[in-house]
Amino acid sequence: LLGTDGTLDQSAAHRIRAEPLFRGWLISHDGNVAALNLNLALPPGDSAAVDRGVAGIRALIHRLEEAHPDFAFYLTGPVVGGATFGEATKGDLKTIMPAMAALVLLLLVVMLRSWGGVIGTLAVVIAATLTAMGIAGWAGYVLNPGSAAAPSIILTLAIADSIHLISGVRHAMARGLEKRAAIQESLRLNLWPIFLTSATTAAGFLTMNASASPPFRDLGNVTAIGVAAAFIYSVTLLPALLSLLPLGRTGRAEIDQKIMAAVGAAIVRRRWPLFAVMTVVALGLSAGISQIDLDDRFGEYLDSHYEFRRDTDFVERHLTGIDLIEHALPAGGQGRVIDADYLSILDGLGEWYRGQPGVVYVASLAEMAKRLNQARHGDDTAFYRLPDTGAGDLLRQYAAAAPDGAAQALVDGSFAISRLSVILRGMSSRQIREMGVGADAWLAQNAPQFAAPATGLSMMYAQVSARNIEGMLISTGAALLLISALLVFALRSPLLGVISLLPNLAPAAIALGLWGWAVGEIGLAGSVVTAMTLGIVVDNTIHFLNKFLRGRRDMGLDAPQAVRHAFESVGGALTITAIVLAAGFAMLSLSGFKVNASLGALTAITLAVALIADFLFLPPLLIAAAGRKGSGAKQKTST
Repeated sequence: LLGTDGTLDQSAAHRIRAEPLFRGWLISHDGNVAALNLNLALPPGDSAAVDRGVAGIRALIHRLEEAHPDFAFYLTGPVVGGATFGEATKGDLKTIMPAMAALVLLLLVVMLRSWGGVIGTLAVVIAATLTAMGIAGWAGYVLNPGSAAAPSIILTLAIADSIHLISGVRHAMARGLEKRAAIQESLRLNLWPIFLTSATTAAGFLTMNASASPPFRDLGNVTAIGVAAAFIYSVTLLPALLSLLPLGRTGRAEIDQKIMAAVGAAIVRRRWPLFAVMTVVALGLSAGISQIDLDDRFGEYLDSHYEFRRDTDFVERHLTGIDLIEHALPAGGQGRVIDADYLSILDGLGEWYRGQPGVVYVASLAEMAKRLNQARHGDDTAFYRLPDTGAGDLLRQYAAAAPDGAAQALVDGSFAISRLSVILRGMSSRQIREMGVGADAWLAQNAPQFAAPATGLSMMYAQVSARNIEGMLISTGAALLLISALLVFALRSPLLGVISLLPNLAPAAIALGLWGWAVGEIGLAGSVVTAMTLGIVVDNTIHFLNKFLRGRRDMGLDAPQAVRHAFESVGGALTITAIVLAAGFAMLSLSGFKVNASLGALTAITLAVALIADFLFLPPLLIAAAGRKGSGAKQKTST
């Protein structure tokens, strides 16, 4: 577009801007940005083909940048996005996981104050993570942006069992037991609750198999394997290591018990005012769920740290969009794509699309025929329409004159099916789905004989988002029923099983409500977080209830005393695990992949809220329920 003097050739720029086949697609409206559009025919079944293809294109661009330093090159599109997602996965494994491990190690050192406990816990974590990833490798799992978080999640979750066992050992030693006896006592008291927490956590992750997204199914299965491995190692490897390693002085354990006993006594005294305040706060925060928009945008899955995201933003600002809807419309026989009635339908569907918000460009044989008709009449824009007769002849002549031209990209070899492509800009997954539904309805009403559903990579991503949300809503209900049944069976009390629902469901509702008030939009991550965290949140409730019931059934304590006993015996361990788990998942929020970042942030909030909910919701409910049933001592005597 530059003249001999280096300035913009206005007549050339005007012709390009007025060119309907290029404007807003291959040439920007100001004539300053041009596009090269590539269609890649990748070999099926070759998962590395995308990476090799994109790597070749990047190498070409690098050579062009060196040869033409005055030009800037931007690479985008769904294929490039898919390759970049793989790069994001490798980046997270190299940065997020080591950072998470370092943070967890630091927290363990500070909170346990025992090198023996830290080394034993790390041994369990490493063994569980390697076991899970090894089994996943033998089973043929492929790490991708959705499942790559599994090692980090296993690393974090595997700590909980060890902390409870170590805490029990140190408390027993503080009461005067020698180390070997203390390990046996801790195993006796914690084996059943640790098994239950592992079972409920694994169940929560296994419900992710209801997801329509294979990466999320892989994430759930691999993490469930890791949780099961962590249980096995925590009750076998860890006790063996603890018997050999020094656990440090027990004075710290005594101090922790006294602090938690004081906290428990204060909560018991003011249980109903605290319950009322917590209820009001929970209701207010949970109301934010109504502000959540279950939607996402493919182009925003990666943050601006990635060149793909920066290039995509530039292209959408200056030229076109990256989302694409495709139709492969059958004409009813060989050579029929140039029939007048078929071209008329193509033109009508294209006009319908142009009337929708976010549509940048429509490409079809009808658009080509209209441009050829205009060229035949001296580029008079009044003739940018389908000719009354002879449109098929125009297309046939054009295809013969340019055998490798645009016409061949729009039709199959027998001229029995043609392609209509629609480029979109700034559209969310829900908007893409709605547009596809509208186009399908238009075809069903106006041309059922030519109808073909809206498809394409963008439509696929949009459909996965919707189906994933639907599937995970079902799985959340299934997880709730399964975990509730496990609790009723384990606690031998339907009433306690019902009571446990409130502190188990409230954290996810509060976390999602906070997200609704603060952020608003949530996509794939929000659809899985409730089912996933439900199994983790139940862990706190199980340990608290177990110690409460032990105080009631084995020690003959009344309900307030049993609650204080639960705080004293397990409150410290619950606090440590909550802090470590929340901090670990918070590190996941630093991922450049938006789905993992949102998942990490939401889970961290949920786990932090869960500790508060257990401490403030459970005590008054347990005391009230015990008041209705009578004292534990009376129950034992009558039995």
